[in-house]
Amino acid sequence: MSVIYLIIAGVVALLAALWQYRKAKGKSPQHLLFVFLRFLSVYAILLLLINPEFRKITVYEEKPELAIVADNSSSIPYLNQQQQLGELLTALRQDKELAEKFSIHDYTFGTQLRDGGNNDFKDRHTDLSQALKIFRDIYRDKKGAVIMLTDGNQTYGEDYTYTSRNFPVPVYPVVLGDTTIHEDLRISRLNVNRYAYYKNKFPVEVILNYEGKSDVQSVFRIRSGNNTVFSRKVNFSEEKRSEIIEIHLDAATKGSLTFHAELVPLDDEKNTRNNIKEFGIEVIDQKTEVLVVSAMTHPDIGTLKKSIESNEERNVTISKPELPVSRIDNYQLVILYQPDTRFEKVMQHIEKTGKNTFIISGIHTDWDFLNKVQHNFTRDPGNLTEEAQGSFNASYPVFALDDIGFSQLPPLRVLFGDVAIHHPYETILFQQTEGIATLNPLLLTTENNHKKTALLLGEDLWKWRMQDHLKNGNADQFDKFVSKLVFYLASNKKRNRLETAYETIYDGTSPVVISAQFFDNNYVFNPEASLHIRVTDKEKSTSRNYPMLLRGNYYEADLSDLEAGAYTFGVRVDGENIQRSGQFRILEFDVEQQYTRANAVALRKLAGHSGGMVSYQKVSDSLYLTLTRSDLFKPVQKSKEEKVPLVDWRILLFIIILLLSAEWFLRKYRGLI
Repeated sequence: MSVIYLIIAGVVALLAALWQYRKAKGKSPQHLLFVFLRFLSVYAILLLLINPEFRKITVYEEKPELAIVADNSSSIPYLNQQQQLGELLTALRQDKELAEKFSIHDYTFGTQLRDGGNNDFKDRHTDLSQALKIFRDIYRDKKGAVIMLTDGNQTYGEDYTYTSRNFPVPVYPVVLGDTTIHEDLRISRLNVNRYAYYKNKFPVEVILNYEGKSDVQSVFRIRSGNNTVFSRKVNFSEEKRSEIIEIHLDAATKGSLTFHAELVPLDDEKNTRNNIKEFGIEVIDQKTEVLVVSAMTHPDIGTLKKSIESNEERNVTISKPELPVSRIDNYQLVILYQPDTRFEKVMQHIEKTGKNTFIISGIHTDWDFLNKVQHNFTRDPGNLTEEAQGSFNASYPVFALDDIGFSQLPPLRVLFGDVAIHHPYETILFQQTEGIATLNPLLLTTENNHKKTALLLGEDLWKWRMQDHLKNGNADQFDKFVSKLVFYLASNKKRNRLETAYETIYDGTSPVVISAQFFDNNYVFNPEASLHIRVTDKEKSTSRNYPMLLRGNYYEADLSDLEAGAYTFGVRVDGENIQRSGQFRILEFDVEQQYTRANAVALRKLAGHSGGMVSYQKVSDSLYLTLTRSDLFKPVQKSKEEKVPLVDWRILLFIIILLLSAEWFLRKYRGLI
């Protein structure tokens, strides 16, 4: 079709030129020249209007890619390798042969992989496997290589020697740090429960390790303040390299307790930081008791028990609805699973005493019965069922919750139809059917006359916990969600306009985060407030202020830059005479400082699995030769075809101007103007 348009444009341009010079006498060369110039200029203008497309083929060479990846964890300065790493980076970046042969990209890794820049060595964890997984995706269909400058000590994630199997490009580790084996004692692991109960004993399991060839003796002890609460002599040798000690300590006082575990160093031991470990527990007076009442056997019952008891402050009892109703008074929260007429006495007692409840309905729930025995909500009975996923309400105002990816979790089985709620309520999850979110609630909470009630309109909750475990390797996200819901429902504490959430002890490895919620006079969450937190070091008596940032339906302050120690804090709201305070402790522990030498063995496996080679302390000459001379890293010639519209050819506009100017100049010169 474009060819036809071009022919028509040529005919039109020729006729236009002949018509404009029709009065010229004769057919002199001068006359034909003017006709030709006019024809060309008009034809060029018509071409711009038609704007045909032309295929443009570009041939180019694509260089192989070279990723230079630098370890940014705190173990690098601990091993005194930060200067060596800086010199290696400078040499690689300035090498002309590498720059000519490769397209070079800089990265750093520690807790996560980032674009390269200045290394600050502040990452508290090394996750080398996560970096390798990203490079696996990047170089899946490309030619290239990875140079990794690291000590090879990984403190988080899966074993990177496994991740490196069948890697698409060769990895060339450059080992930073001493590879000599020194005699070293260390506390490899210390396991302790997060909570203990007042005047009870709590277990502590300690795994001690030795690296060396001599027969050595030491003492392991645990102190609380200035008192030694446990001490034992330990012996190690080349044959006996580890010992497991199981201890039971007394929880003699309520509140937060911290302990100092120490394995006395050898006389010539090089690294003594891994001989010390602090740990803490929270001593509580009693557990929160939760009662689950169900007349049927269902996987949801076990799921609820596991999720609630993942927090050691809580205990779950499962019972049939025929239990003596007086026992209900011993529980802070009653979960009613798919109630029917057998729950009559239980429901009557709950209505009488105002006990907080969590009602879970499903396809076996007797809504005729439920409509009669409580007045919070009603629905028309029916047998039709459907499947509904959860759509998280980011504006839920009652307490701080996170979206754990509800819209991606398996659907629950729900009864078809709407529920009428007769008291003010807040929706946590809306129903999402066939990918379309609705305004029908799936999970909601209501509070009336100081009685708290939650309603879940679906069964098969076990699928959510299972999916969380399949996706993340554990069910922590789901368990934390259930834990927060149970904490709210089990508490009879009067609601405050400013609420805070924090841990009393942070172990030094996880982020130090404090969250808060602020409500207006009607207890509606206020996302427009300005919150600040003032943190005071109890030992140094110094204070720092932090802004609290809005995170959905709560405010949050990340205090991970604080050093180990005991702190008090106060959260305040600008323009309001409201403040909440508390205290917490950060234990001293840096997992990156538990190693005295580079892990050359693992790095050799990494290189072997990927087809690379290992260099020590510097980029070896053989590695330079491999990168610059090997046929593995030849550039690839590629072609790219693209359609280019004529209007993008700016030279055509210049030609039009040139033709019109030439015609005007010649006519002026001949005296025709």
